[in-house]
Amino acid sequence: MTTDASWTLRAIEIRIRAVRETAVEQAVATLDSLAQNSELSLHCRDATLVERVQRPQIEWHLRGRRGPVSRRIRHALHLAVRTGEHDPHAGTVRLVRVPTGLDESRPRRLARTRRAARTELSHHPLVLRRLNPEVHEVGSPSVSRGWRVLALLALVFTATAICLLGAGFWPMIGADSPRVGAPLVLLAASYLLGGTLLAVRHTPTHRALPWLIPLAVPLAVPLVPWLGTHVQRAYLSPFGVRPMPGSEGLGNIQAGFWVLCVFVSAALLPVAYLGWMRFLAPSLRVQGPWLSWAPAATLGIGMGLAFSLLILHSAANSGAENRALAAAGRDIPEYFGVSAEYACVEPTSREAPYYGAPPPHGSPVVLFGQSGDRVEFWDPAANQKTSIRLEDARIRVVPHSDSPCAKAAR
Repeated sequence: MTTDASWTLRAIEIRIRAVRETAVEQAVATLDSLAQNSELSLHCRDATLVERVQRPQIEWHLRGRRGPVSRRIRHALHLAVRTGEHDPHAGTVRLVRVPTGLDESRPRRLARTRRAARTELSHHPLVLRRLNPEVHEVGSPSVSRGWRVLALLALVFTATAICLLGAGFWPMIGADSPRVGAPLVLLAASYLLGGTLLAVRHTPTHRALPWLIPLAVPLAVPLVPWLGTHVQRAYLSPFGVRPMPGSEGLGNIQAGFWVLCVFVSAALLPVAYLGWMRFLAPSLRVQGPWLSWAPAATLGIGMGLAFSLLILHSAANSGAENRALAAAGRDIPEYFGVSAEYACVEPTSREAPYYGAPPPHGSPVVLFGQSGDRVEFWDPAANQKTSIRLEDARIRVVPHSDSPCAKAAR
């Protein structure tokens, strides 16, 4: 390529993050903008897209052969007290990466790269780092079986705890007691928070956390009561009534916080497992699509939504169980701020309008508060919902579900 005598040809490399289809245009626009701001007599004559070629590589480790348990314990003690008498061949002592192609089967690819790695590992200026079949072994990057089992058990334990919490089964296992529930919450939270921090460290997300967390806290303030209302609505659905307006109390906050904690815990579970695996096997950070952010985040959000639906399902089951208690003549316990009242309803006239079954005369009904100028109640005797205007009925609250209405009306 030739230029005029008054011009000098320069090759300029511009590294830019952009969409591949418009990367060339973006690079030229960036160069023109810089030239204009610097008042340079410069223009782009030819621009081409140069992509970095990433050749797949297979990693092989040179590590000492595993000895008896007593030898490994002695090695760990020497490392702890720094006596300098530890085994110099313990663990991975050398690492080589062999370029490979994807046009052959995996067994053939592994066998070929393993032979190439053994050839390379047989040469090294340090004698202790040359391959010695009697001392060393060549293997792929892996996690110790004990740590792998421990990480898997921690994952299963945390997932089980979240599932039991979402299904509302913690009282059945005694976890509603602080002596049992506090250690479970502490262990699960340690696994989730520790794994999440290990997953995001040395990433752009880690640098964004100082301002992401303060931004997320104000968003949770209106979200918690809204989630609690959905839990109360699911609980009252078997009765056919709606939550009482203005019932955003402590129980509503607790129900919403329950849903939010379960969703966040389930969403962080795959990310935490990813962080622990990266910590236990650092070589796996850049290998395998299952260690990328997208699958873990997608799976976590899906699990969070599934566990949130499980909470609503368990709330509906609790409502059905309490409806059966009321039909059997027993009192209904409070459920996250939703408390039942028992009242005798007497229409002011025979022509008083109502929706549903007619109000009973000899037995009390179940009330969950009034909605505007109407009152919705559930009749245990007829097992149906009834709605009537307040001005068309006289309502007398009684203490229990088996209280006689005749005595209460006097």
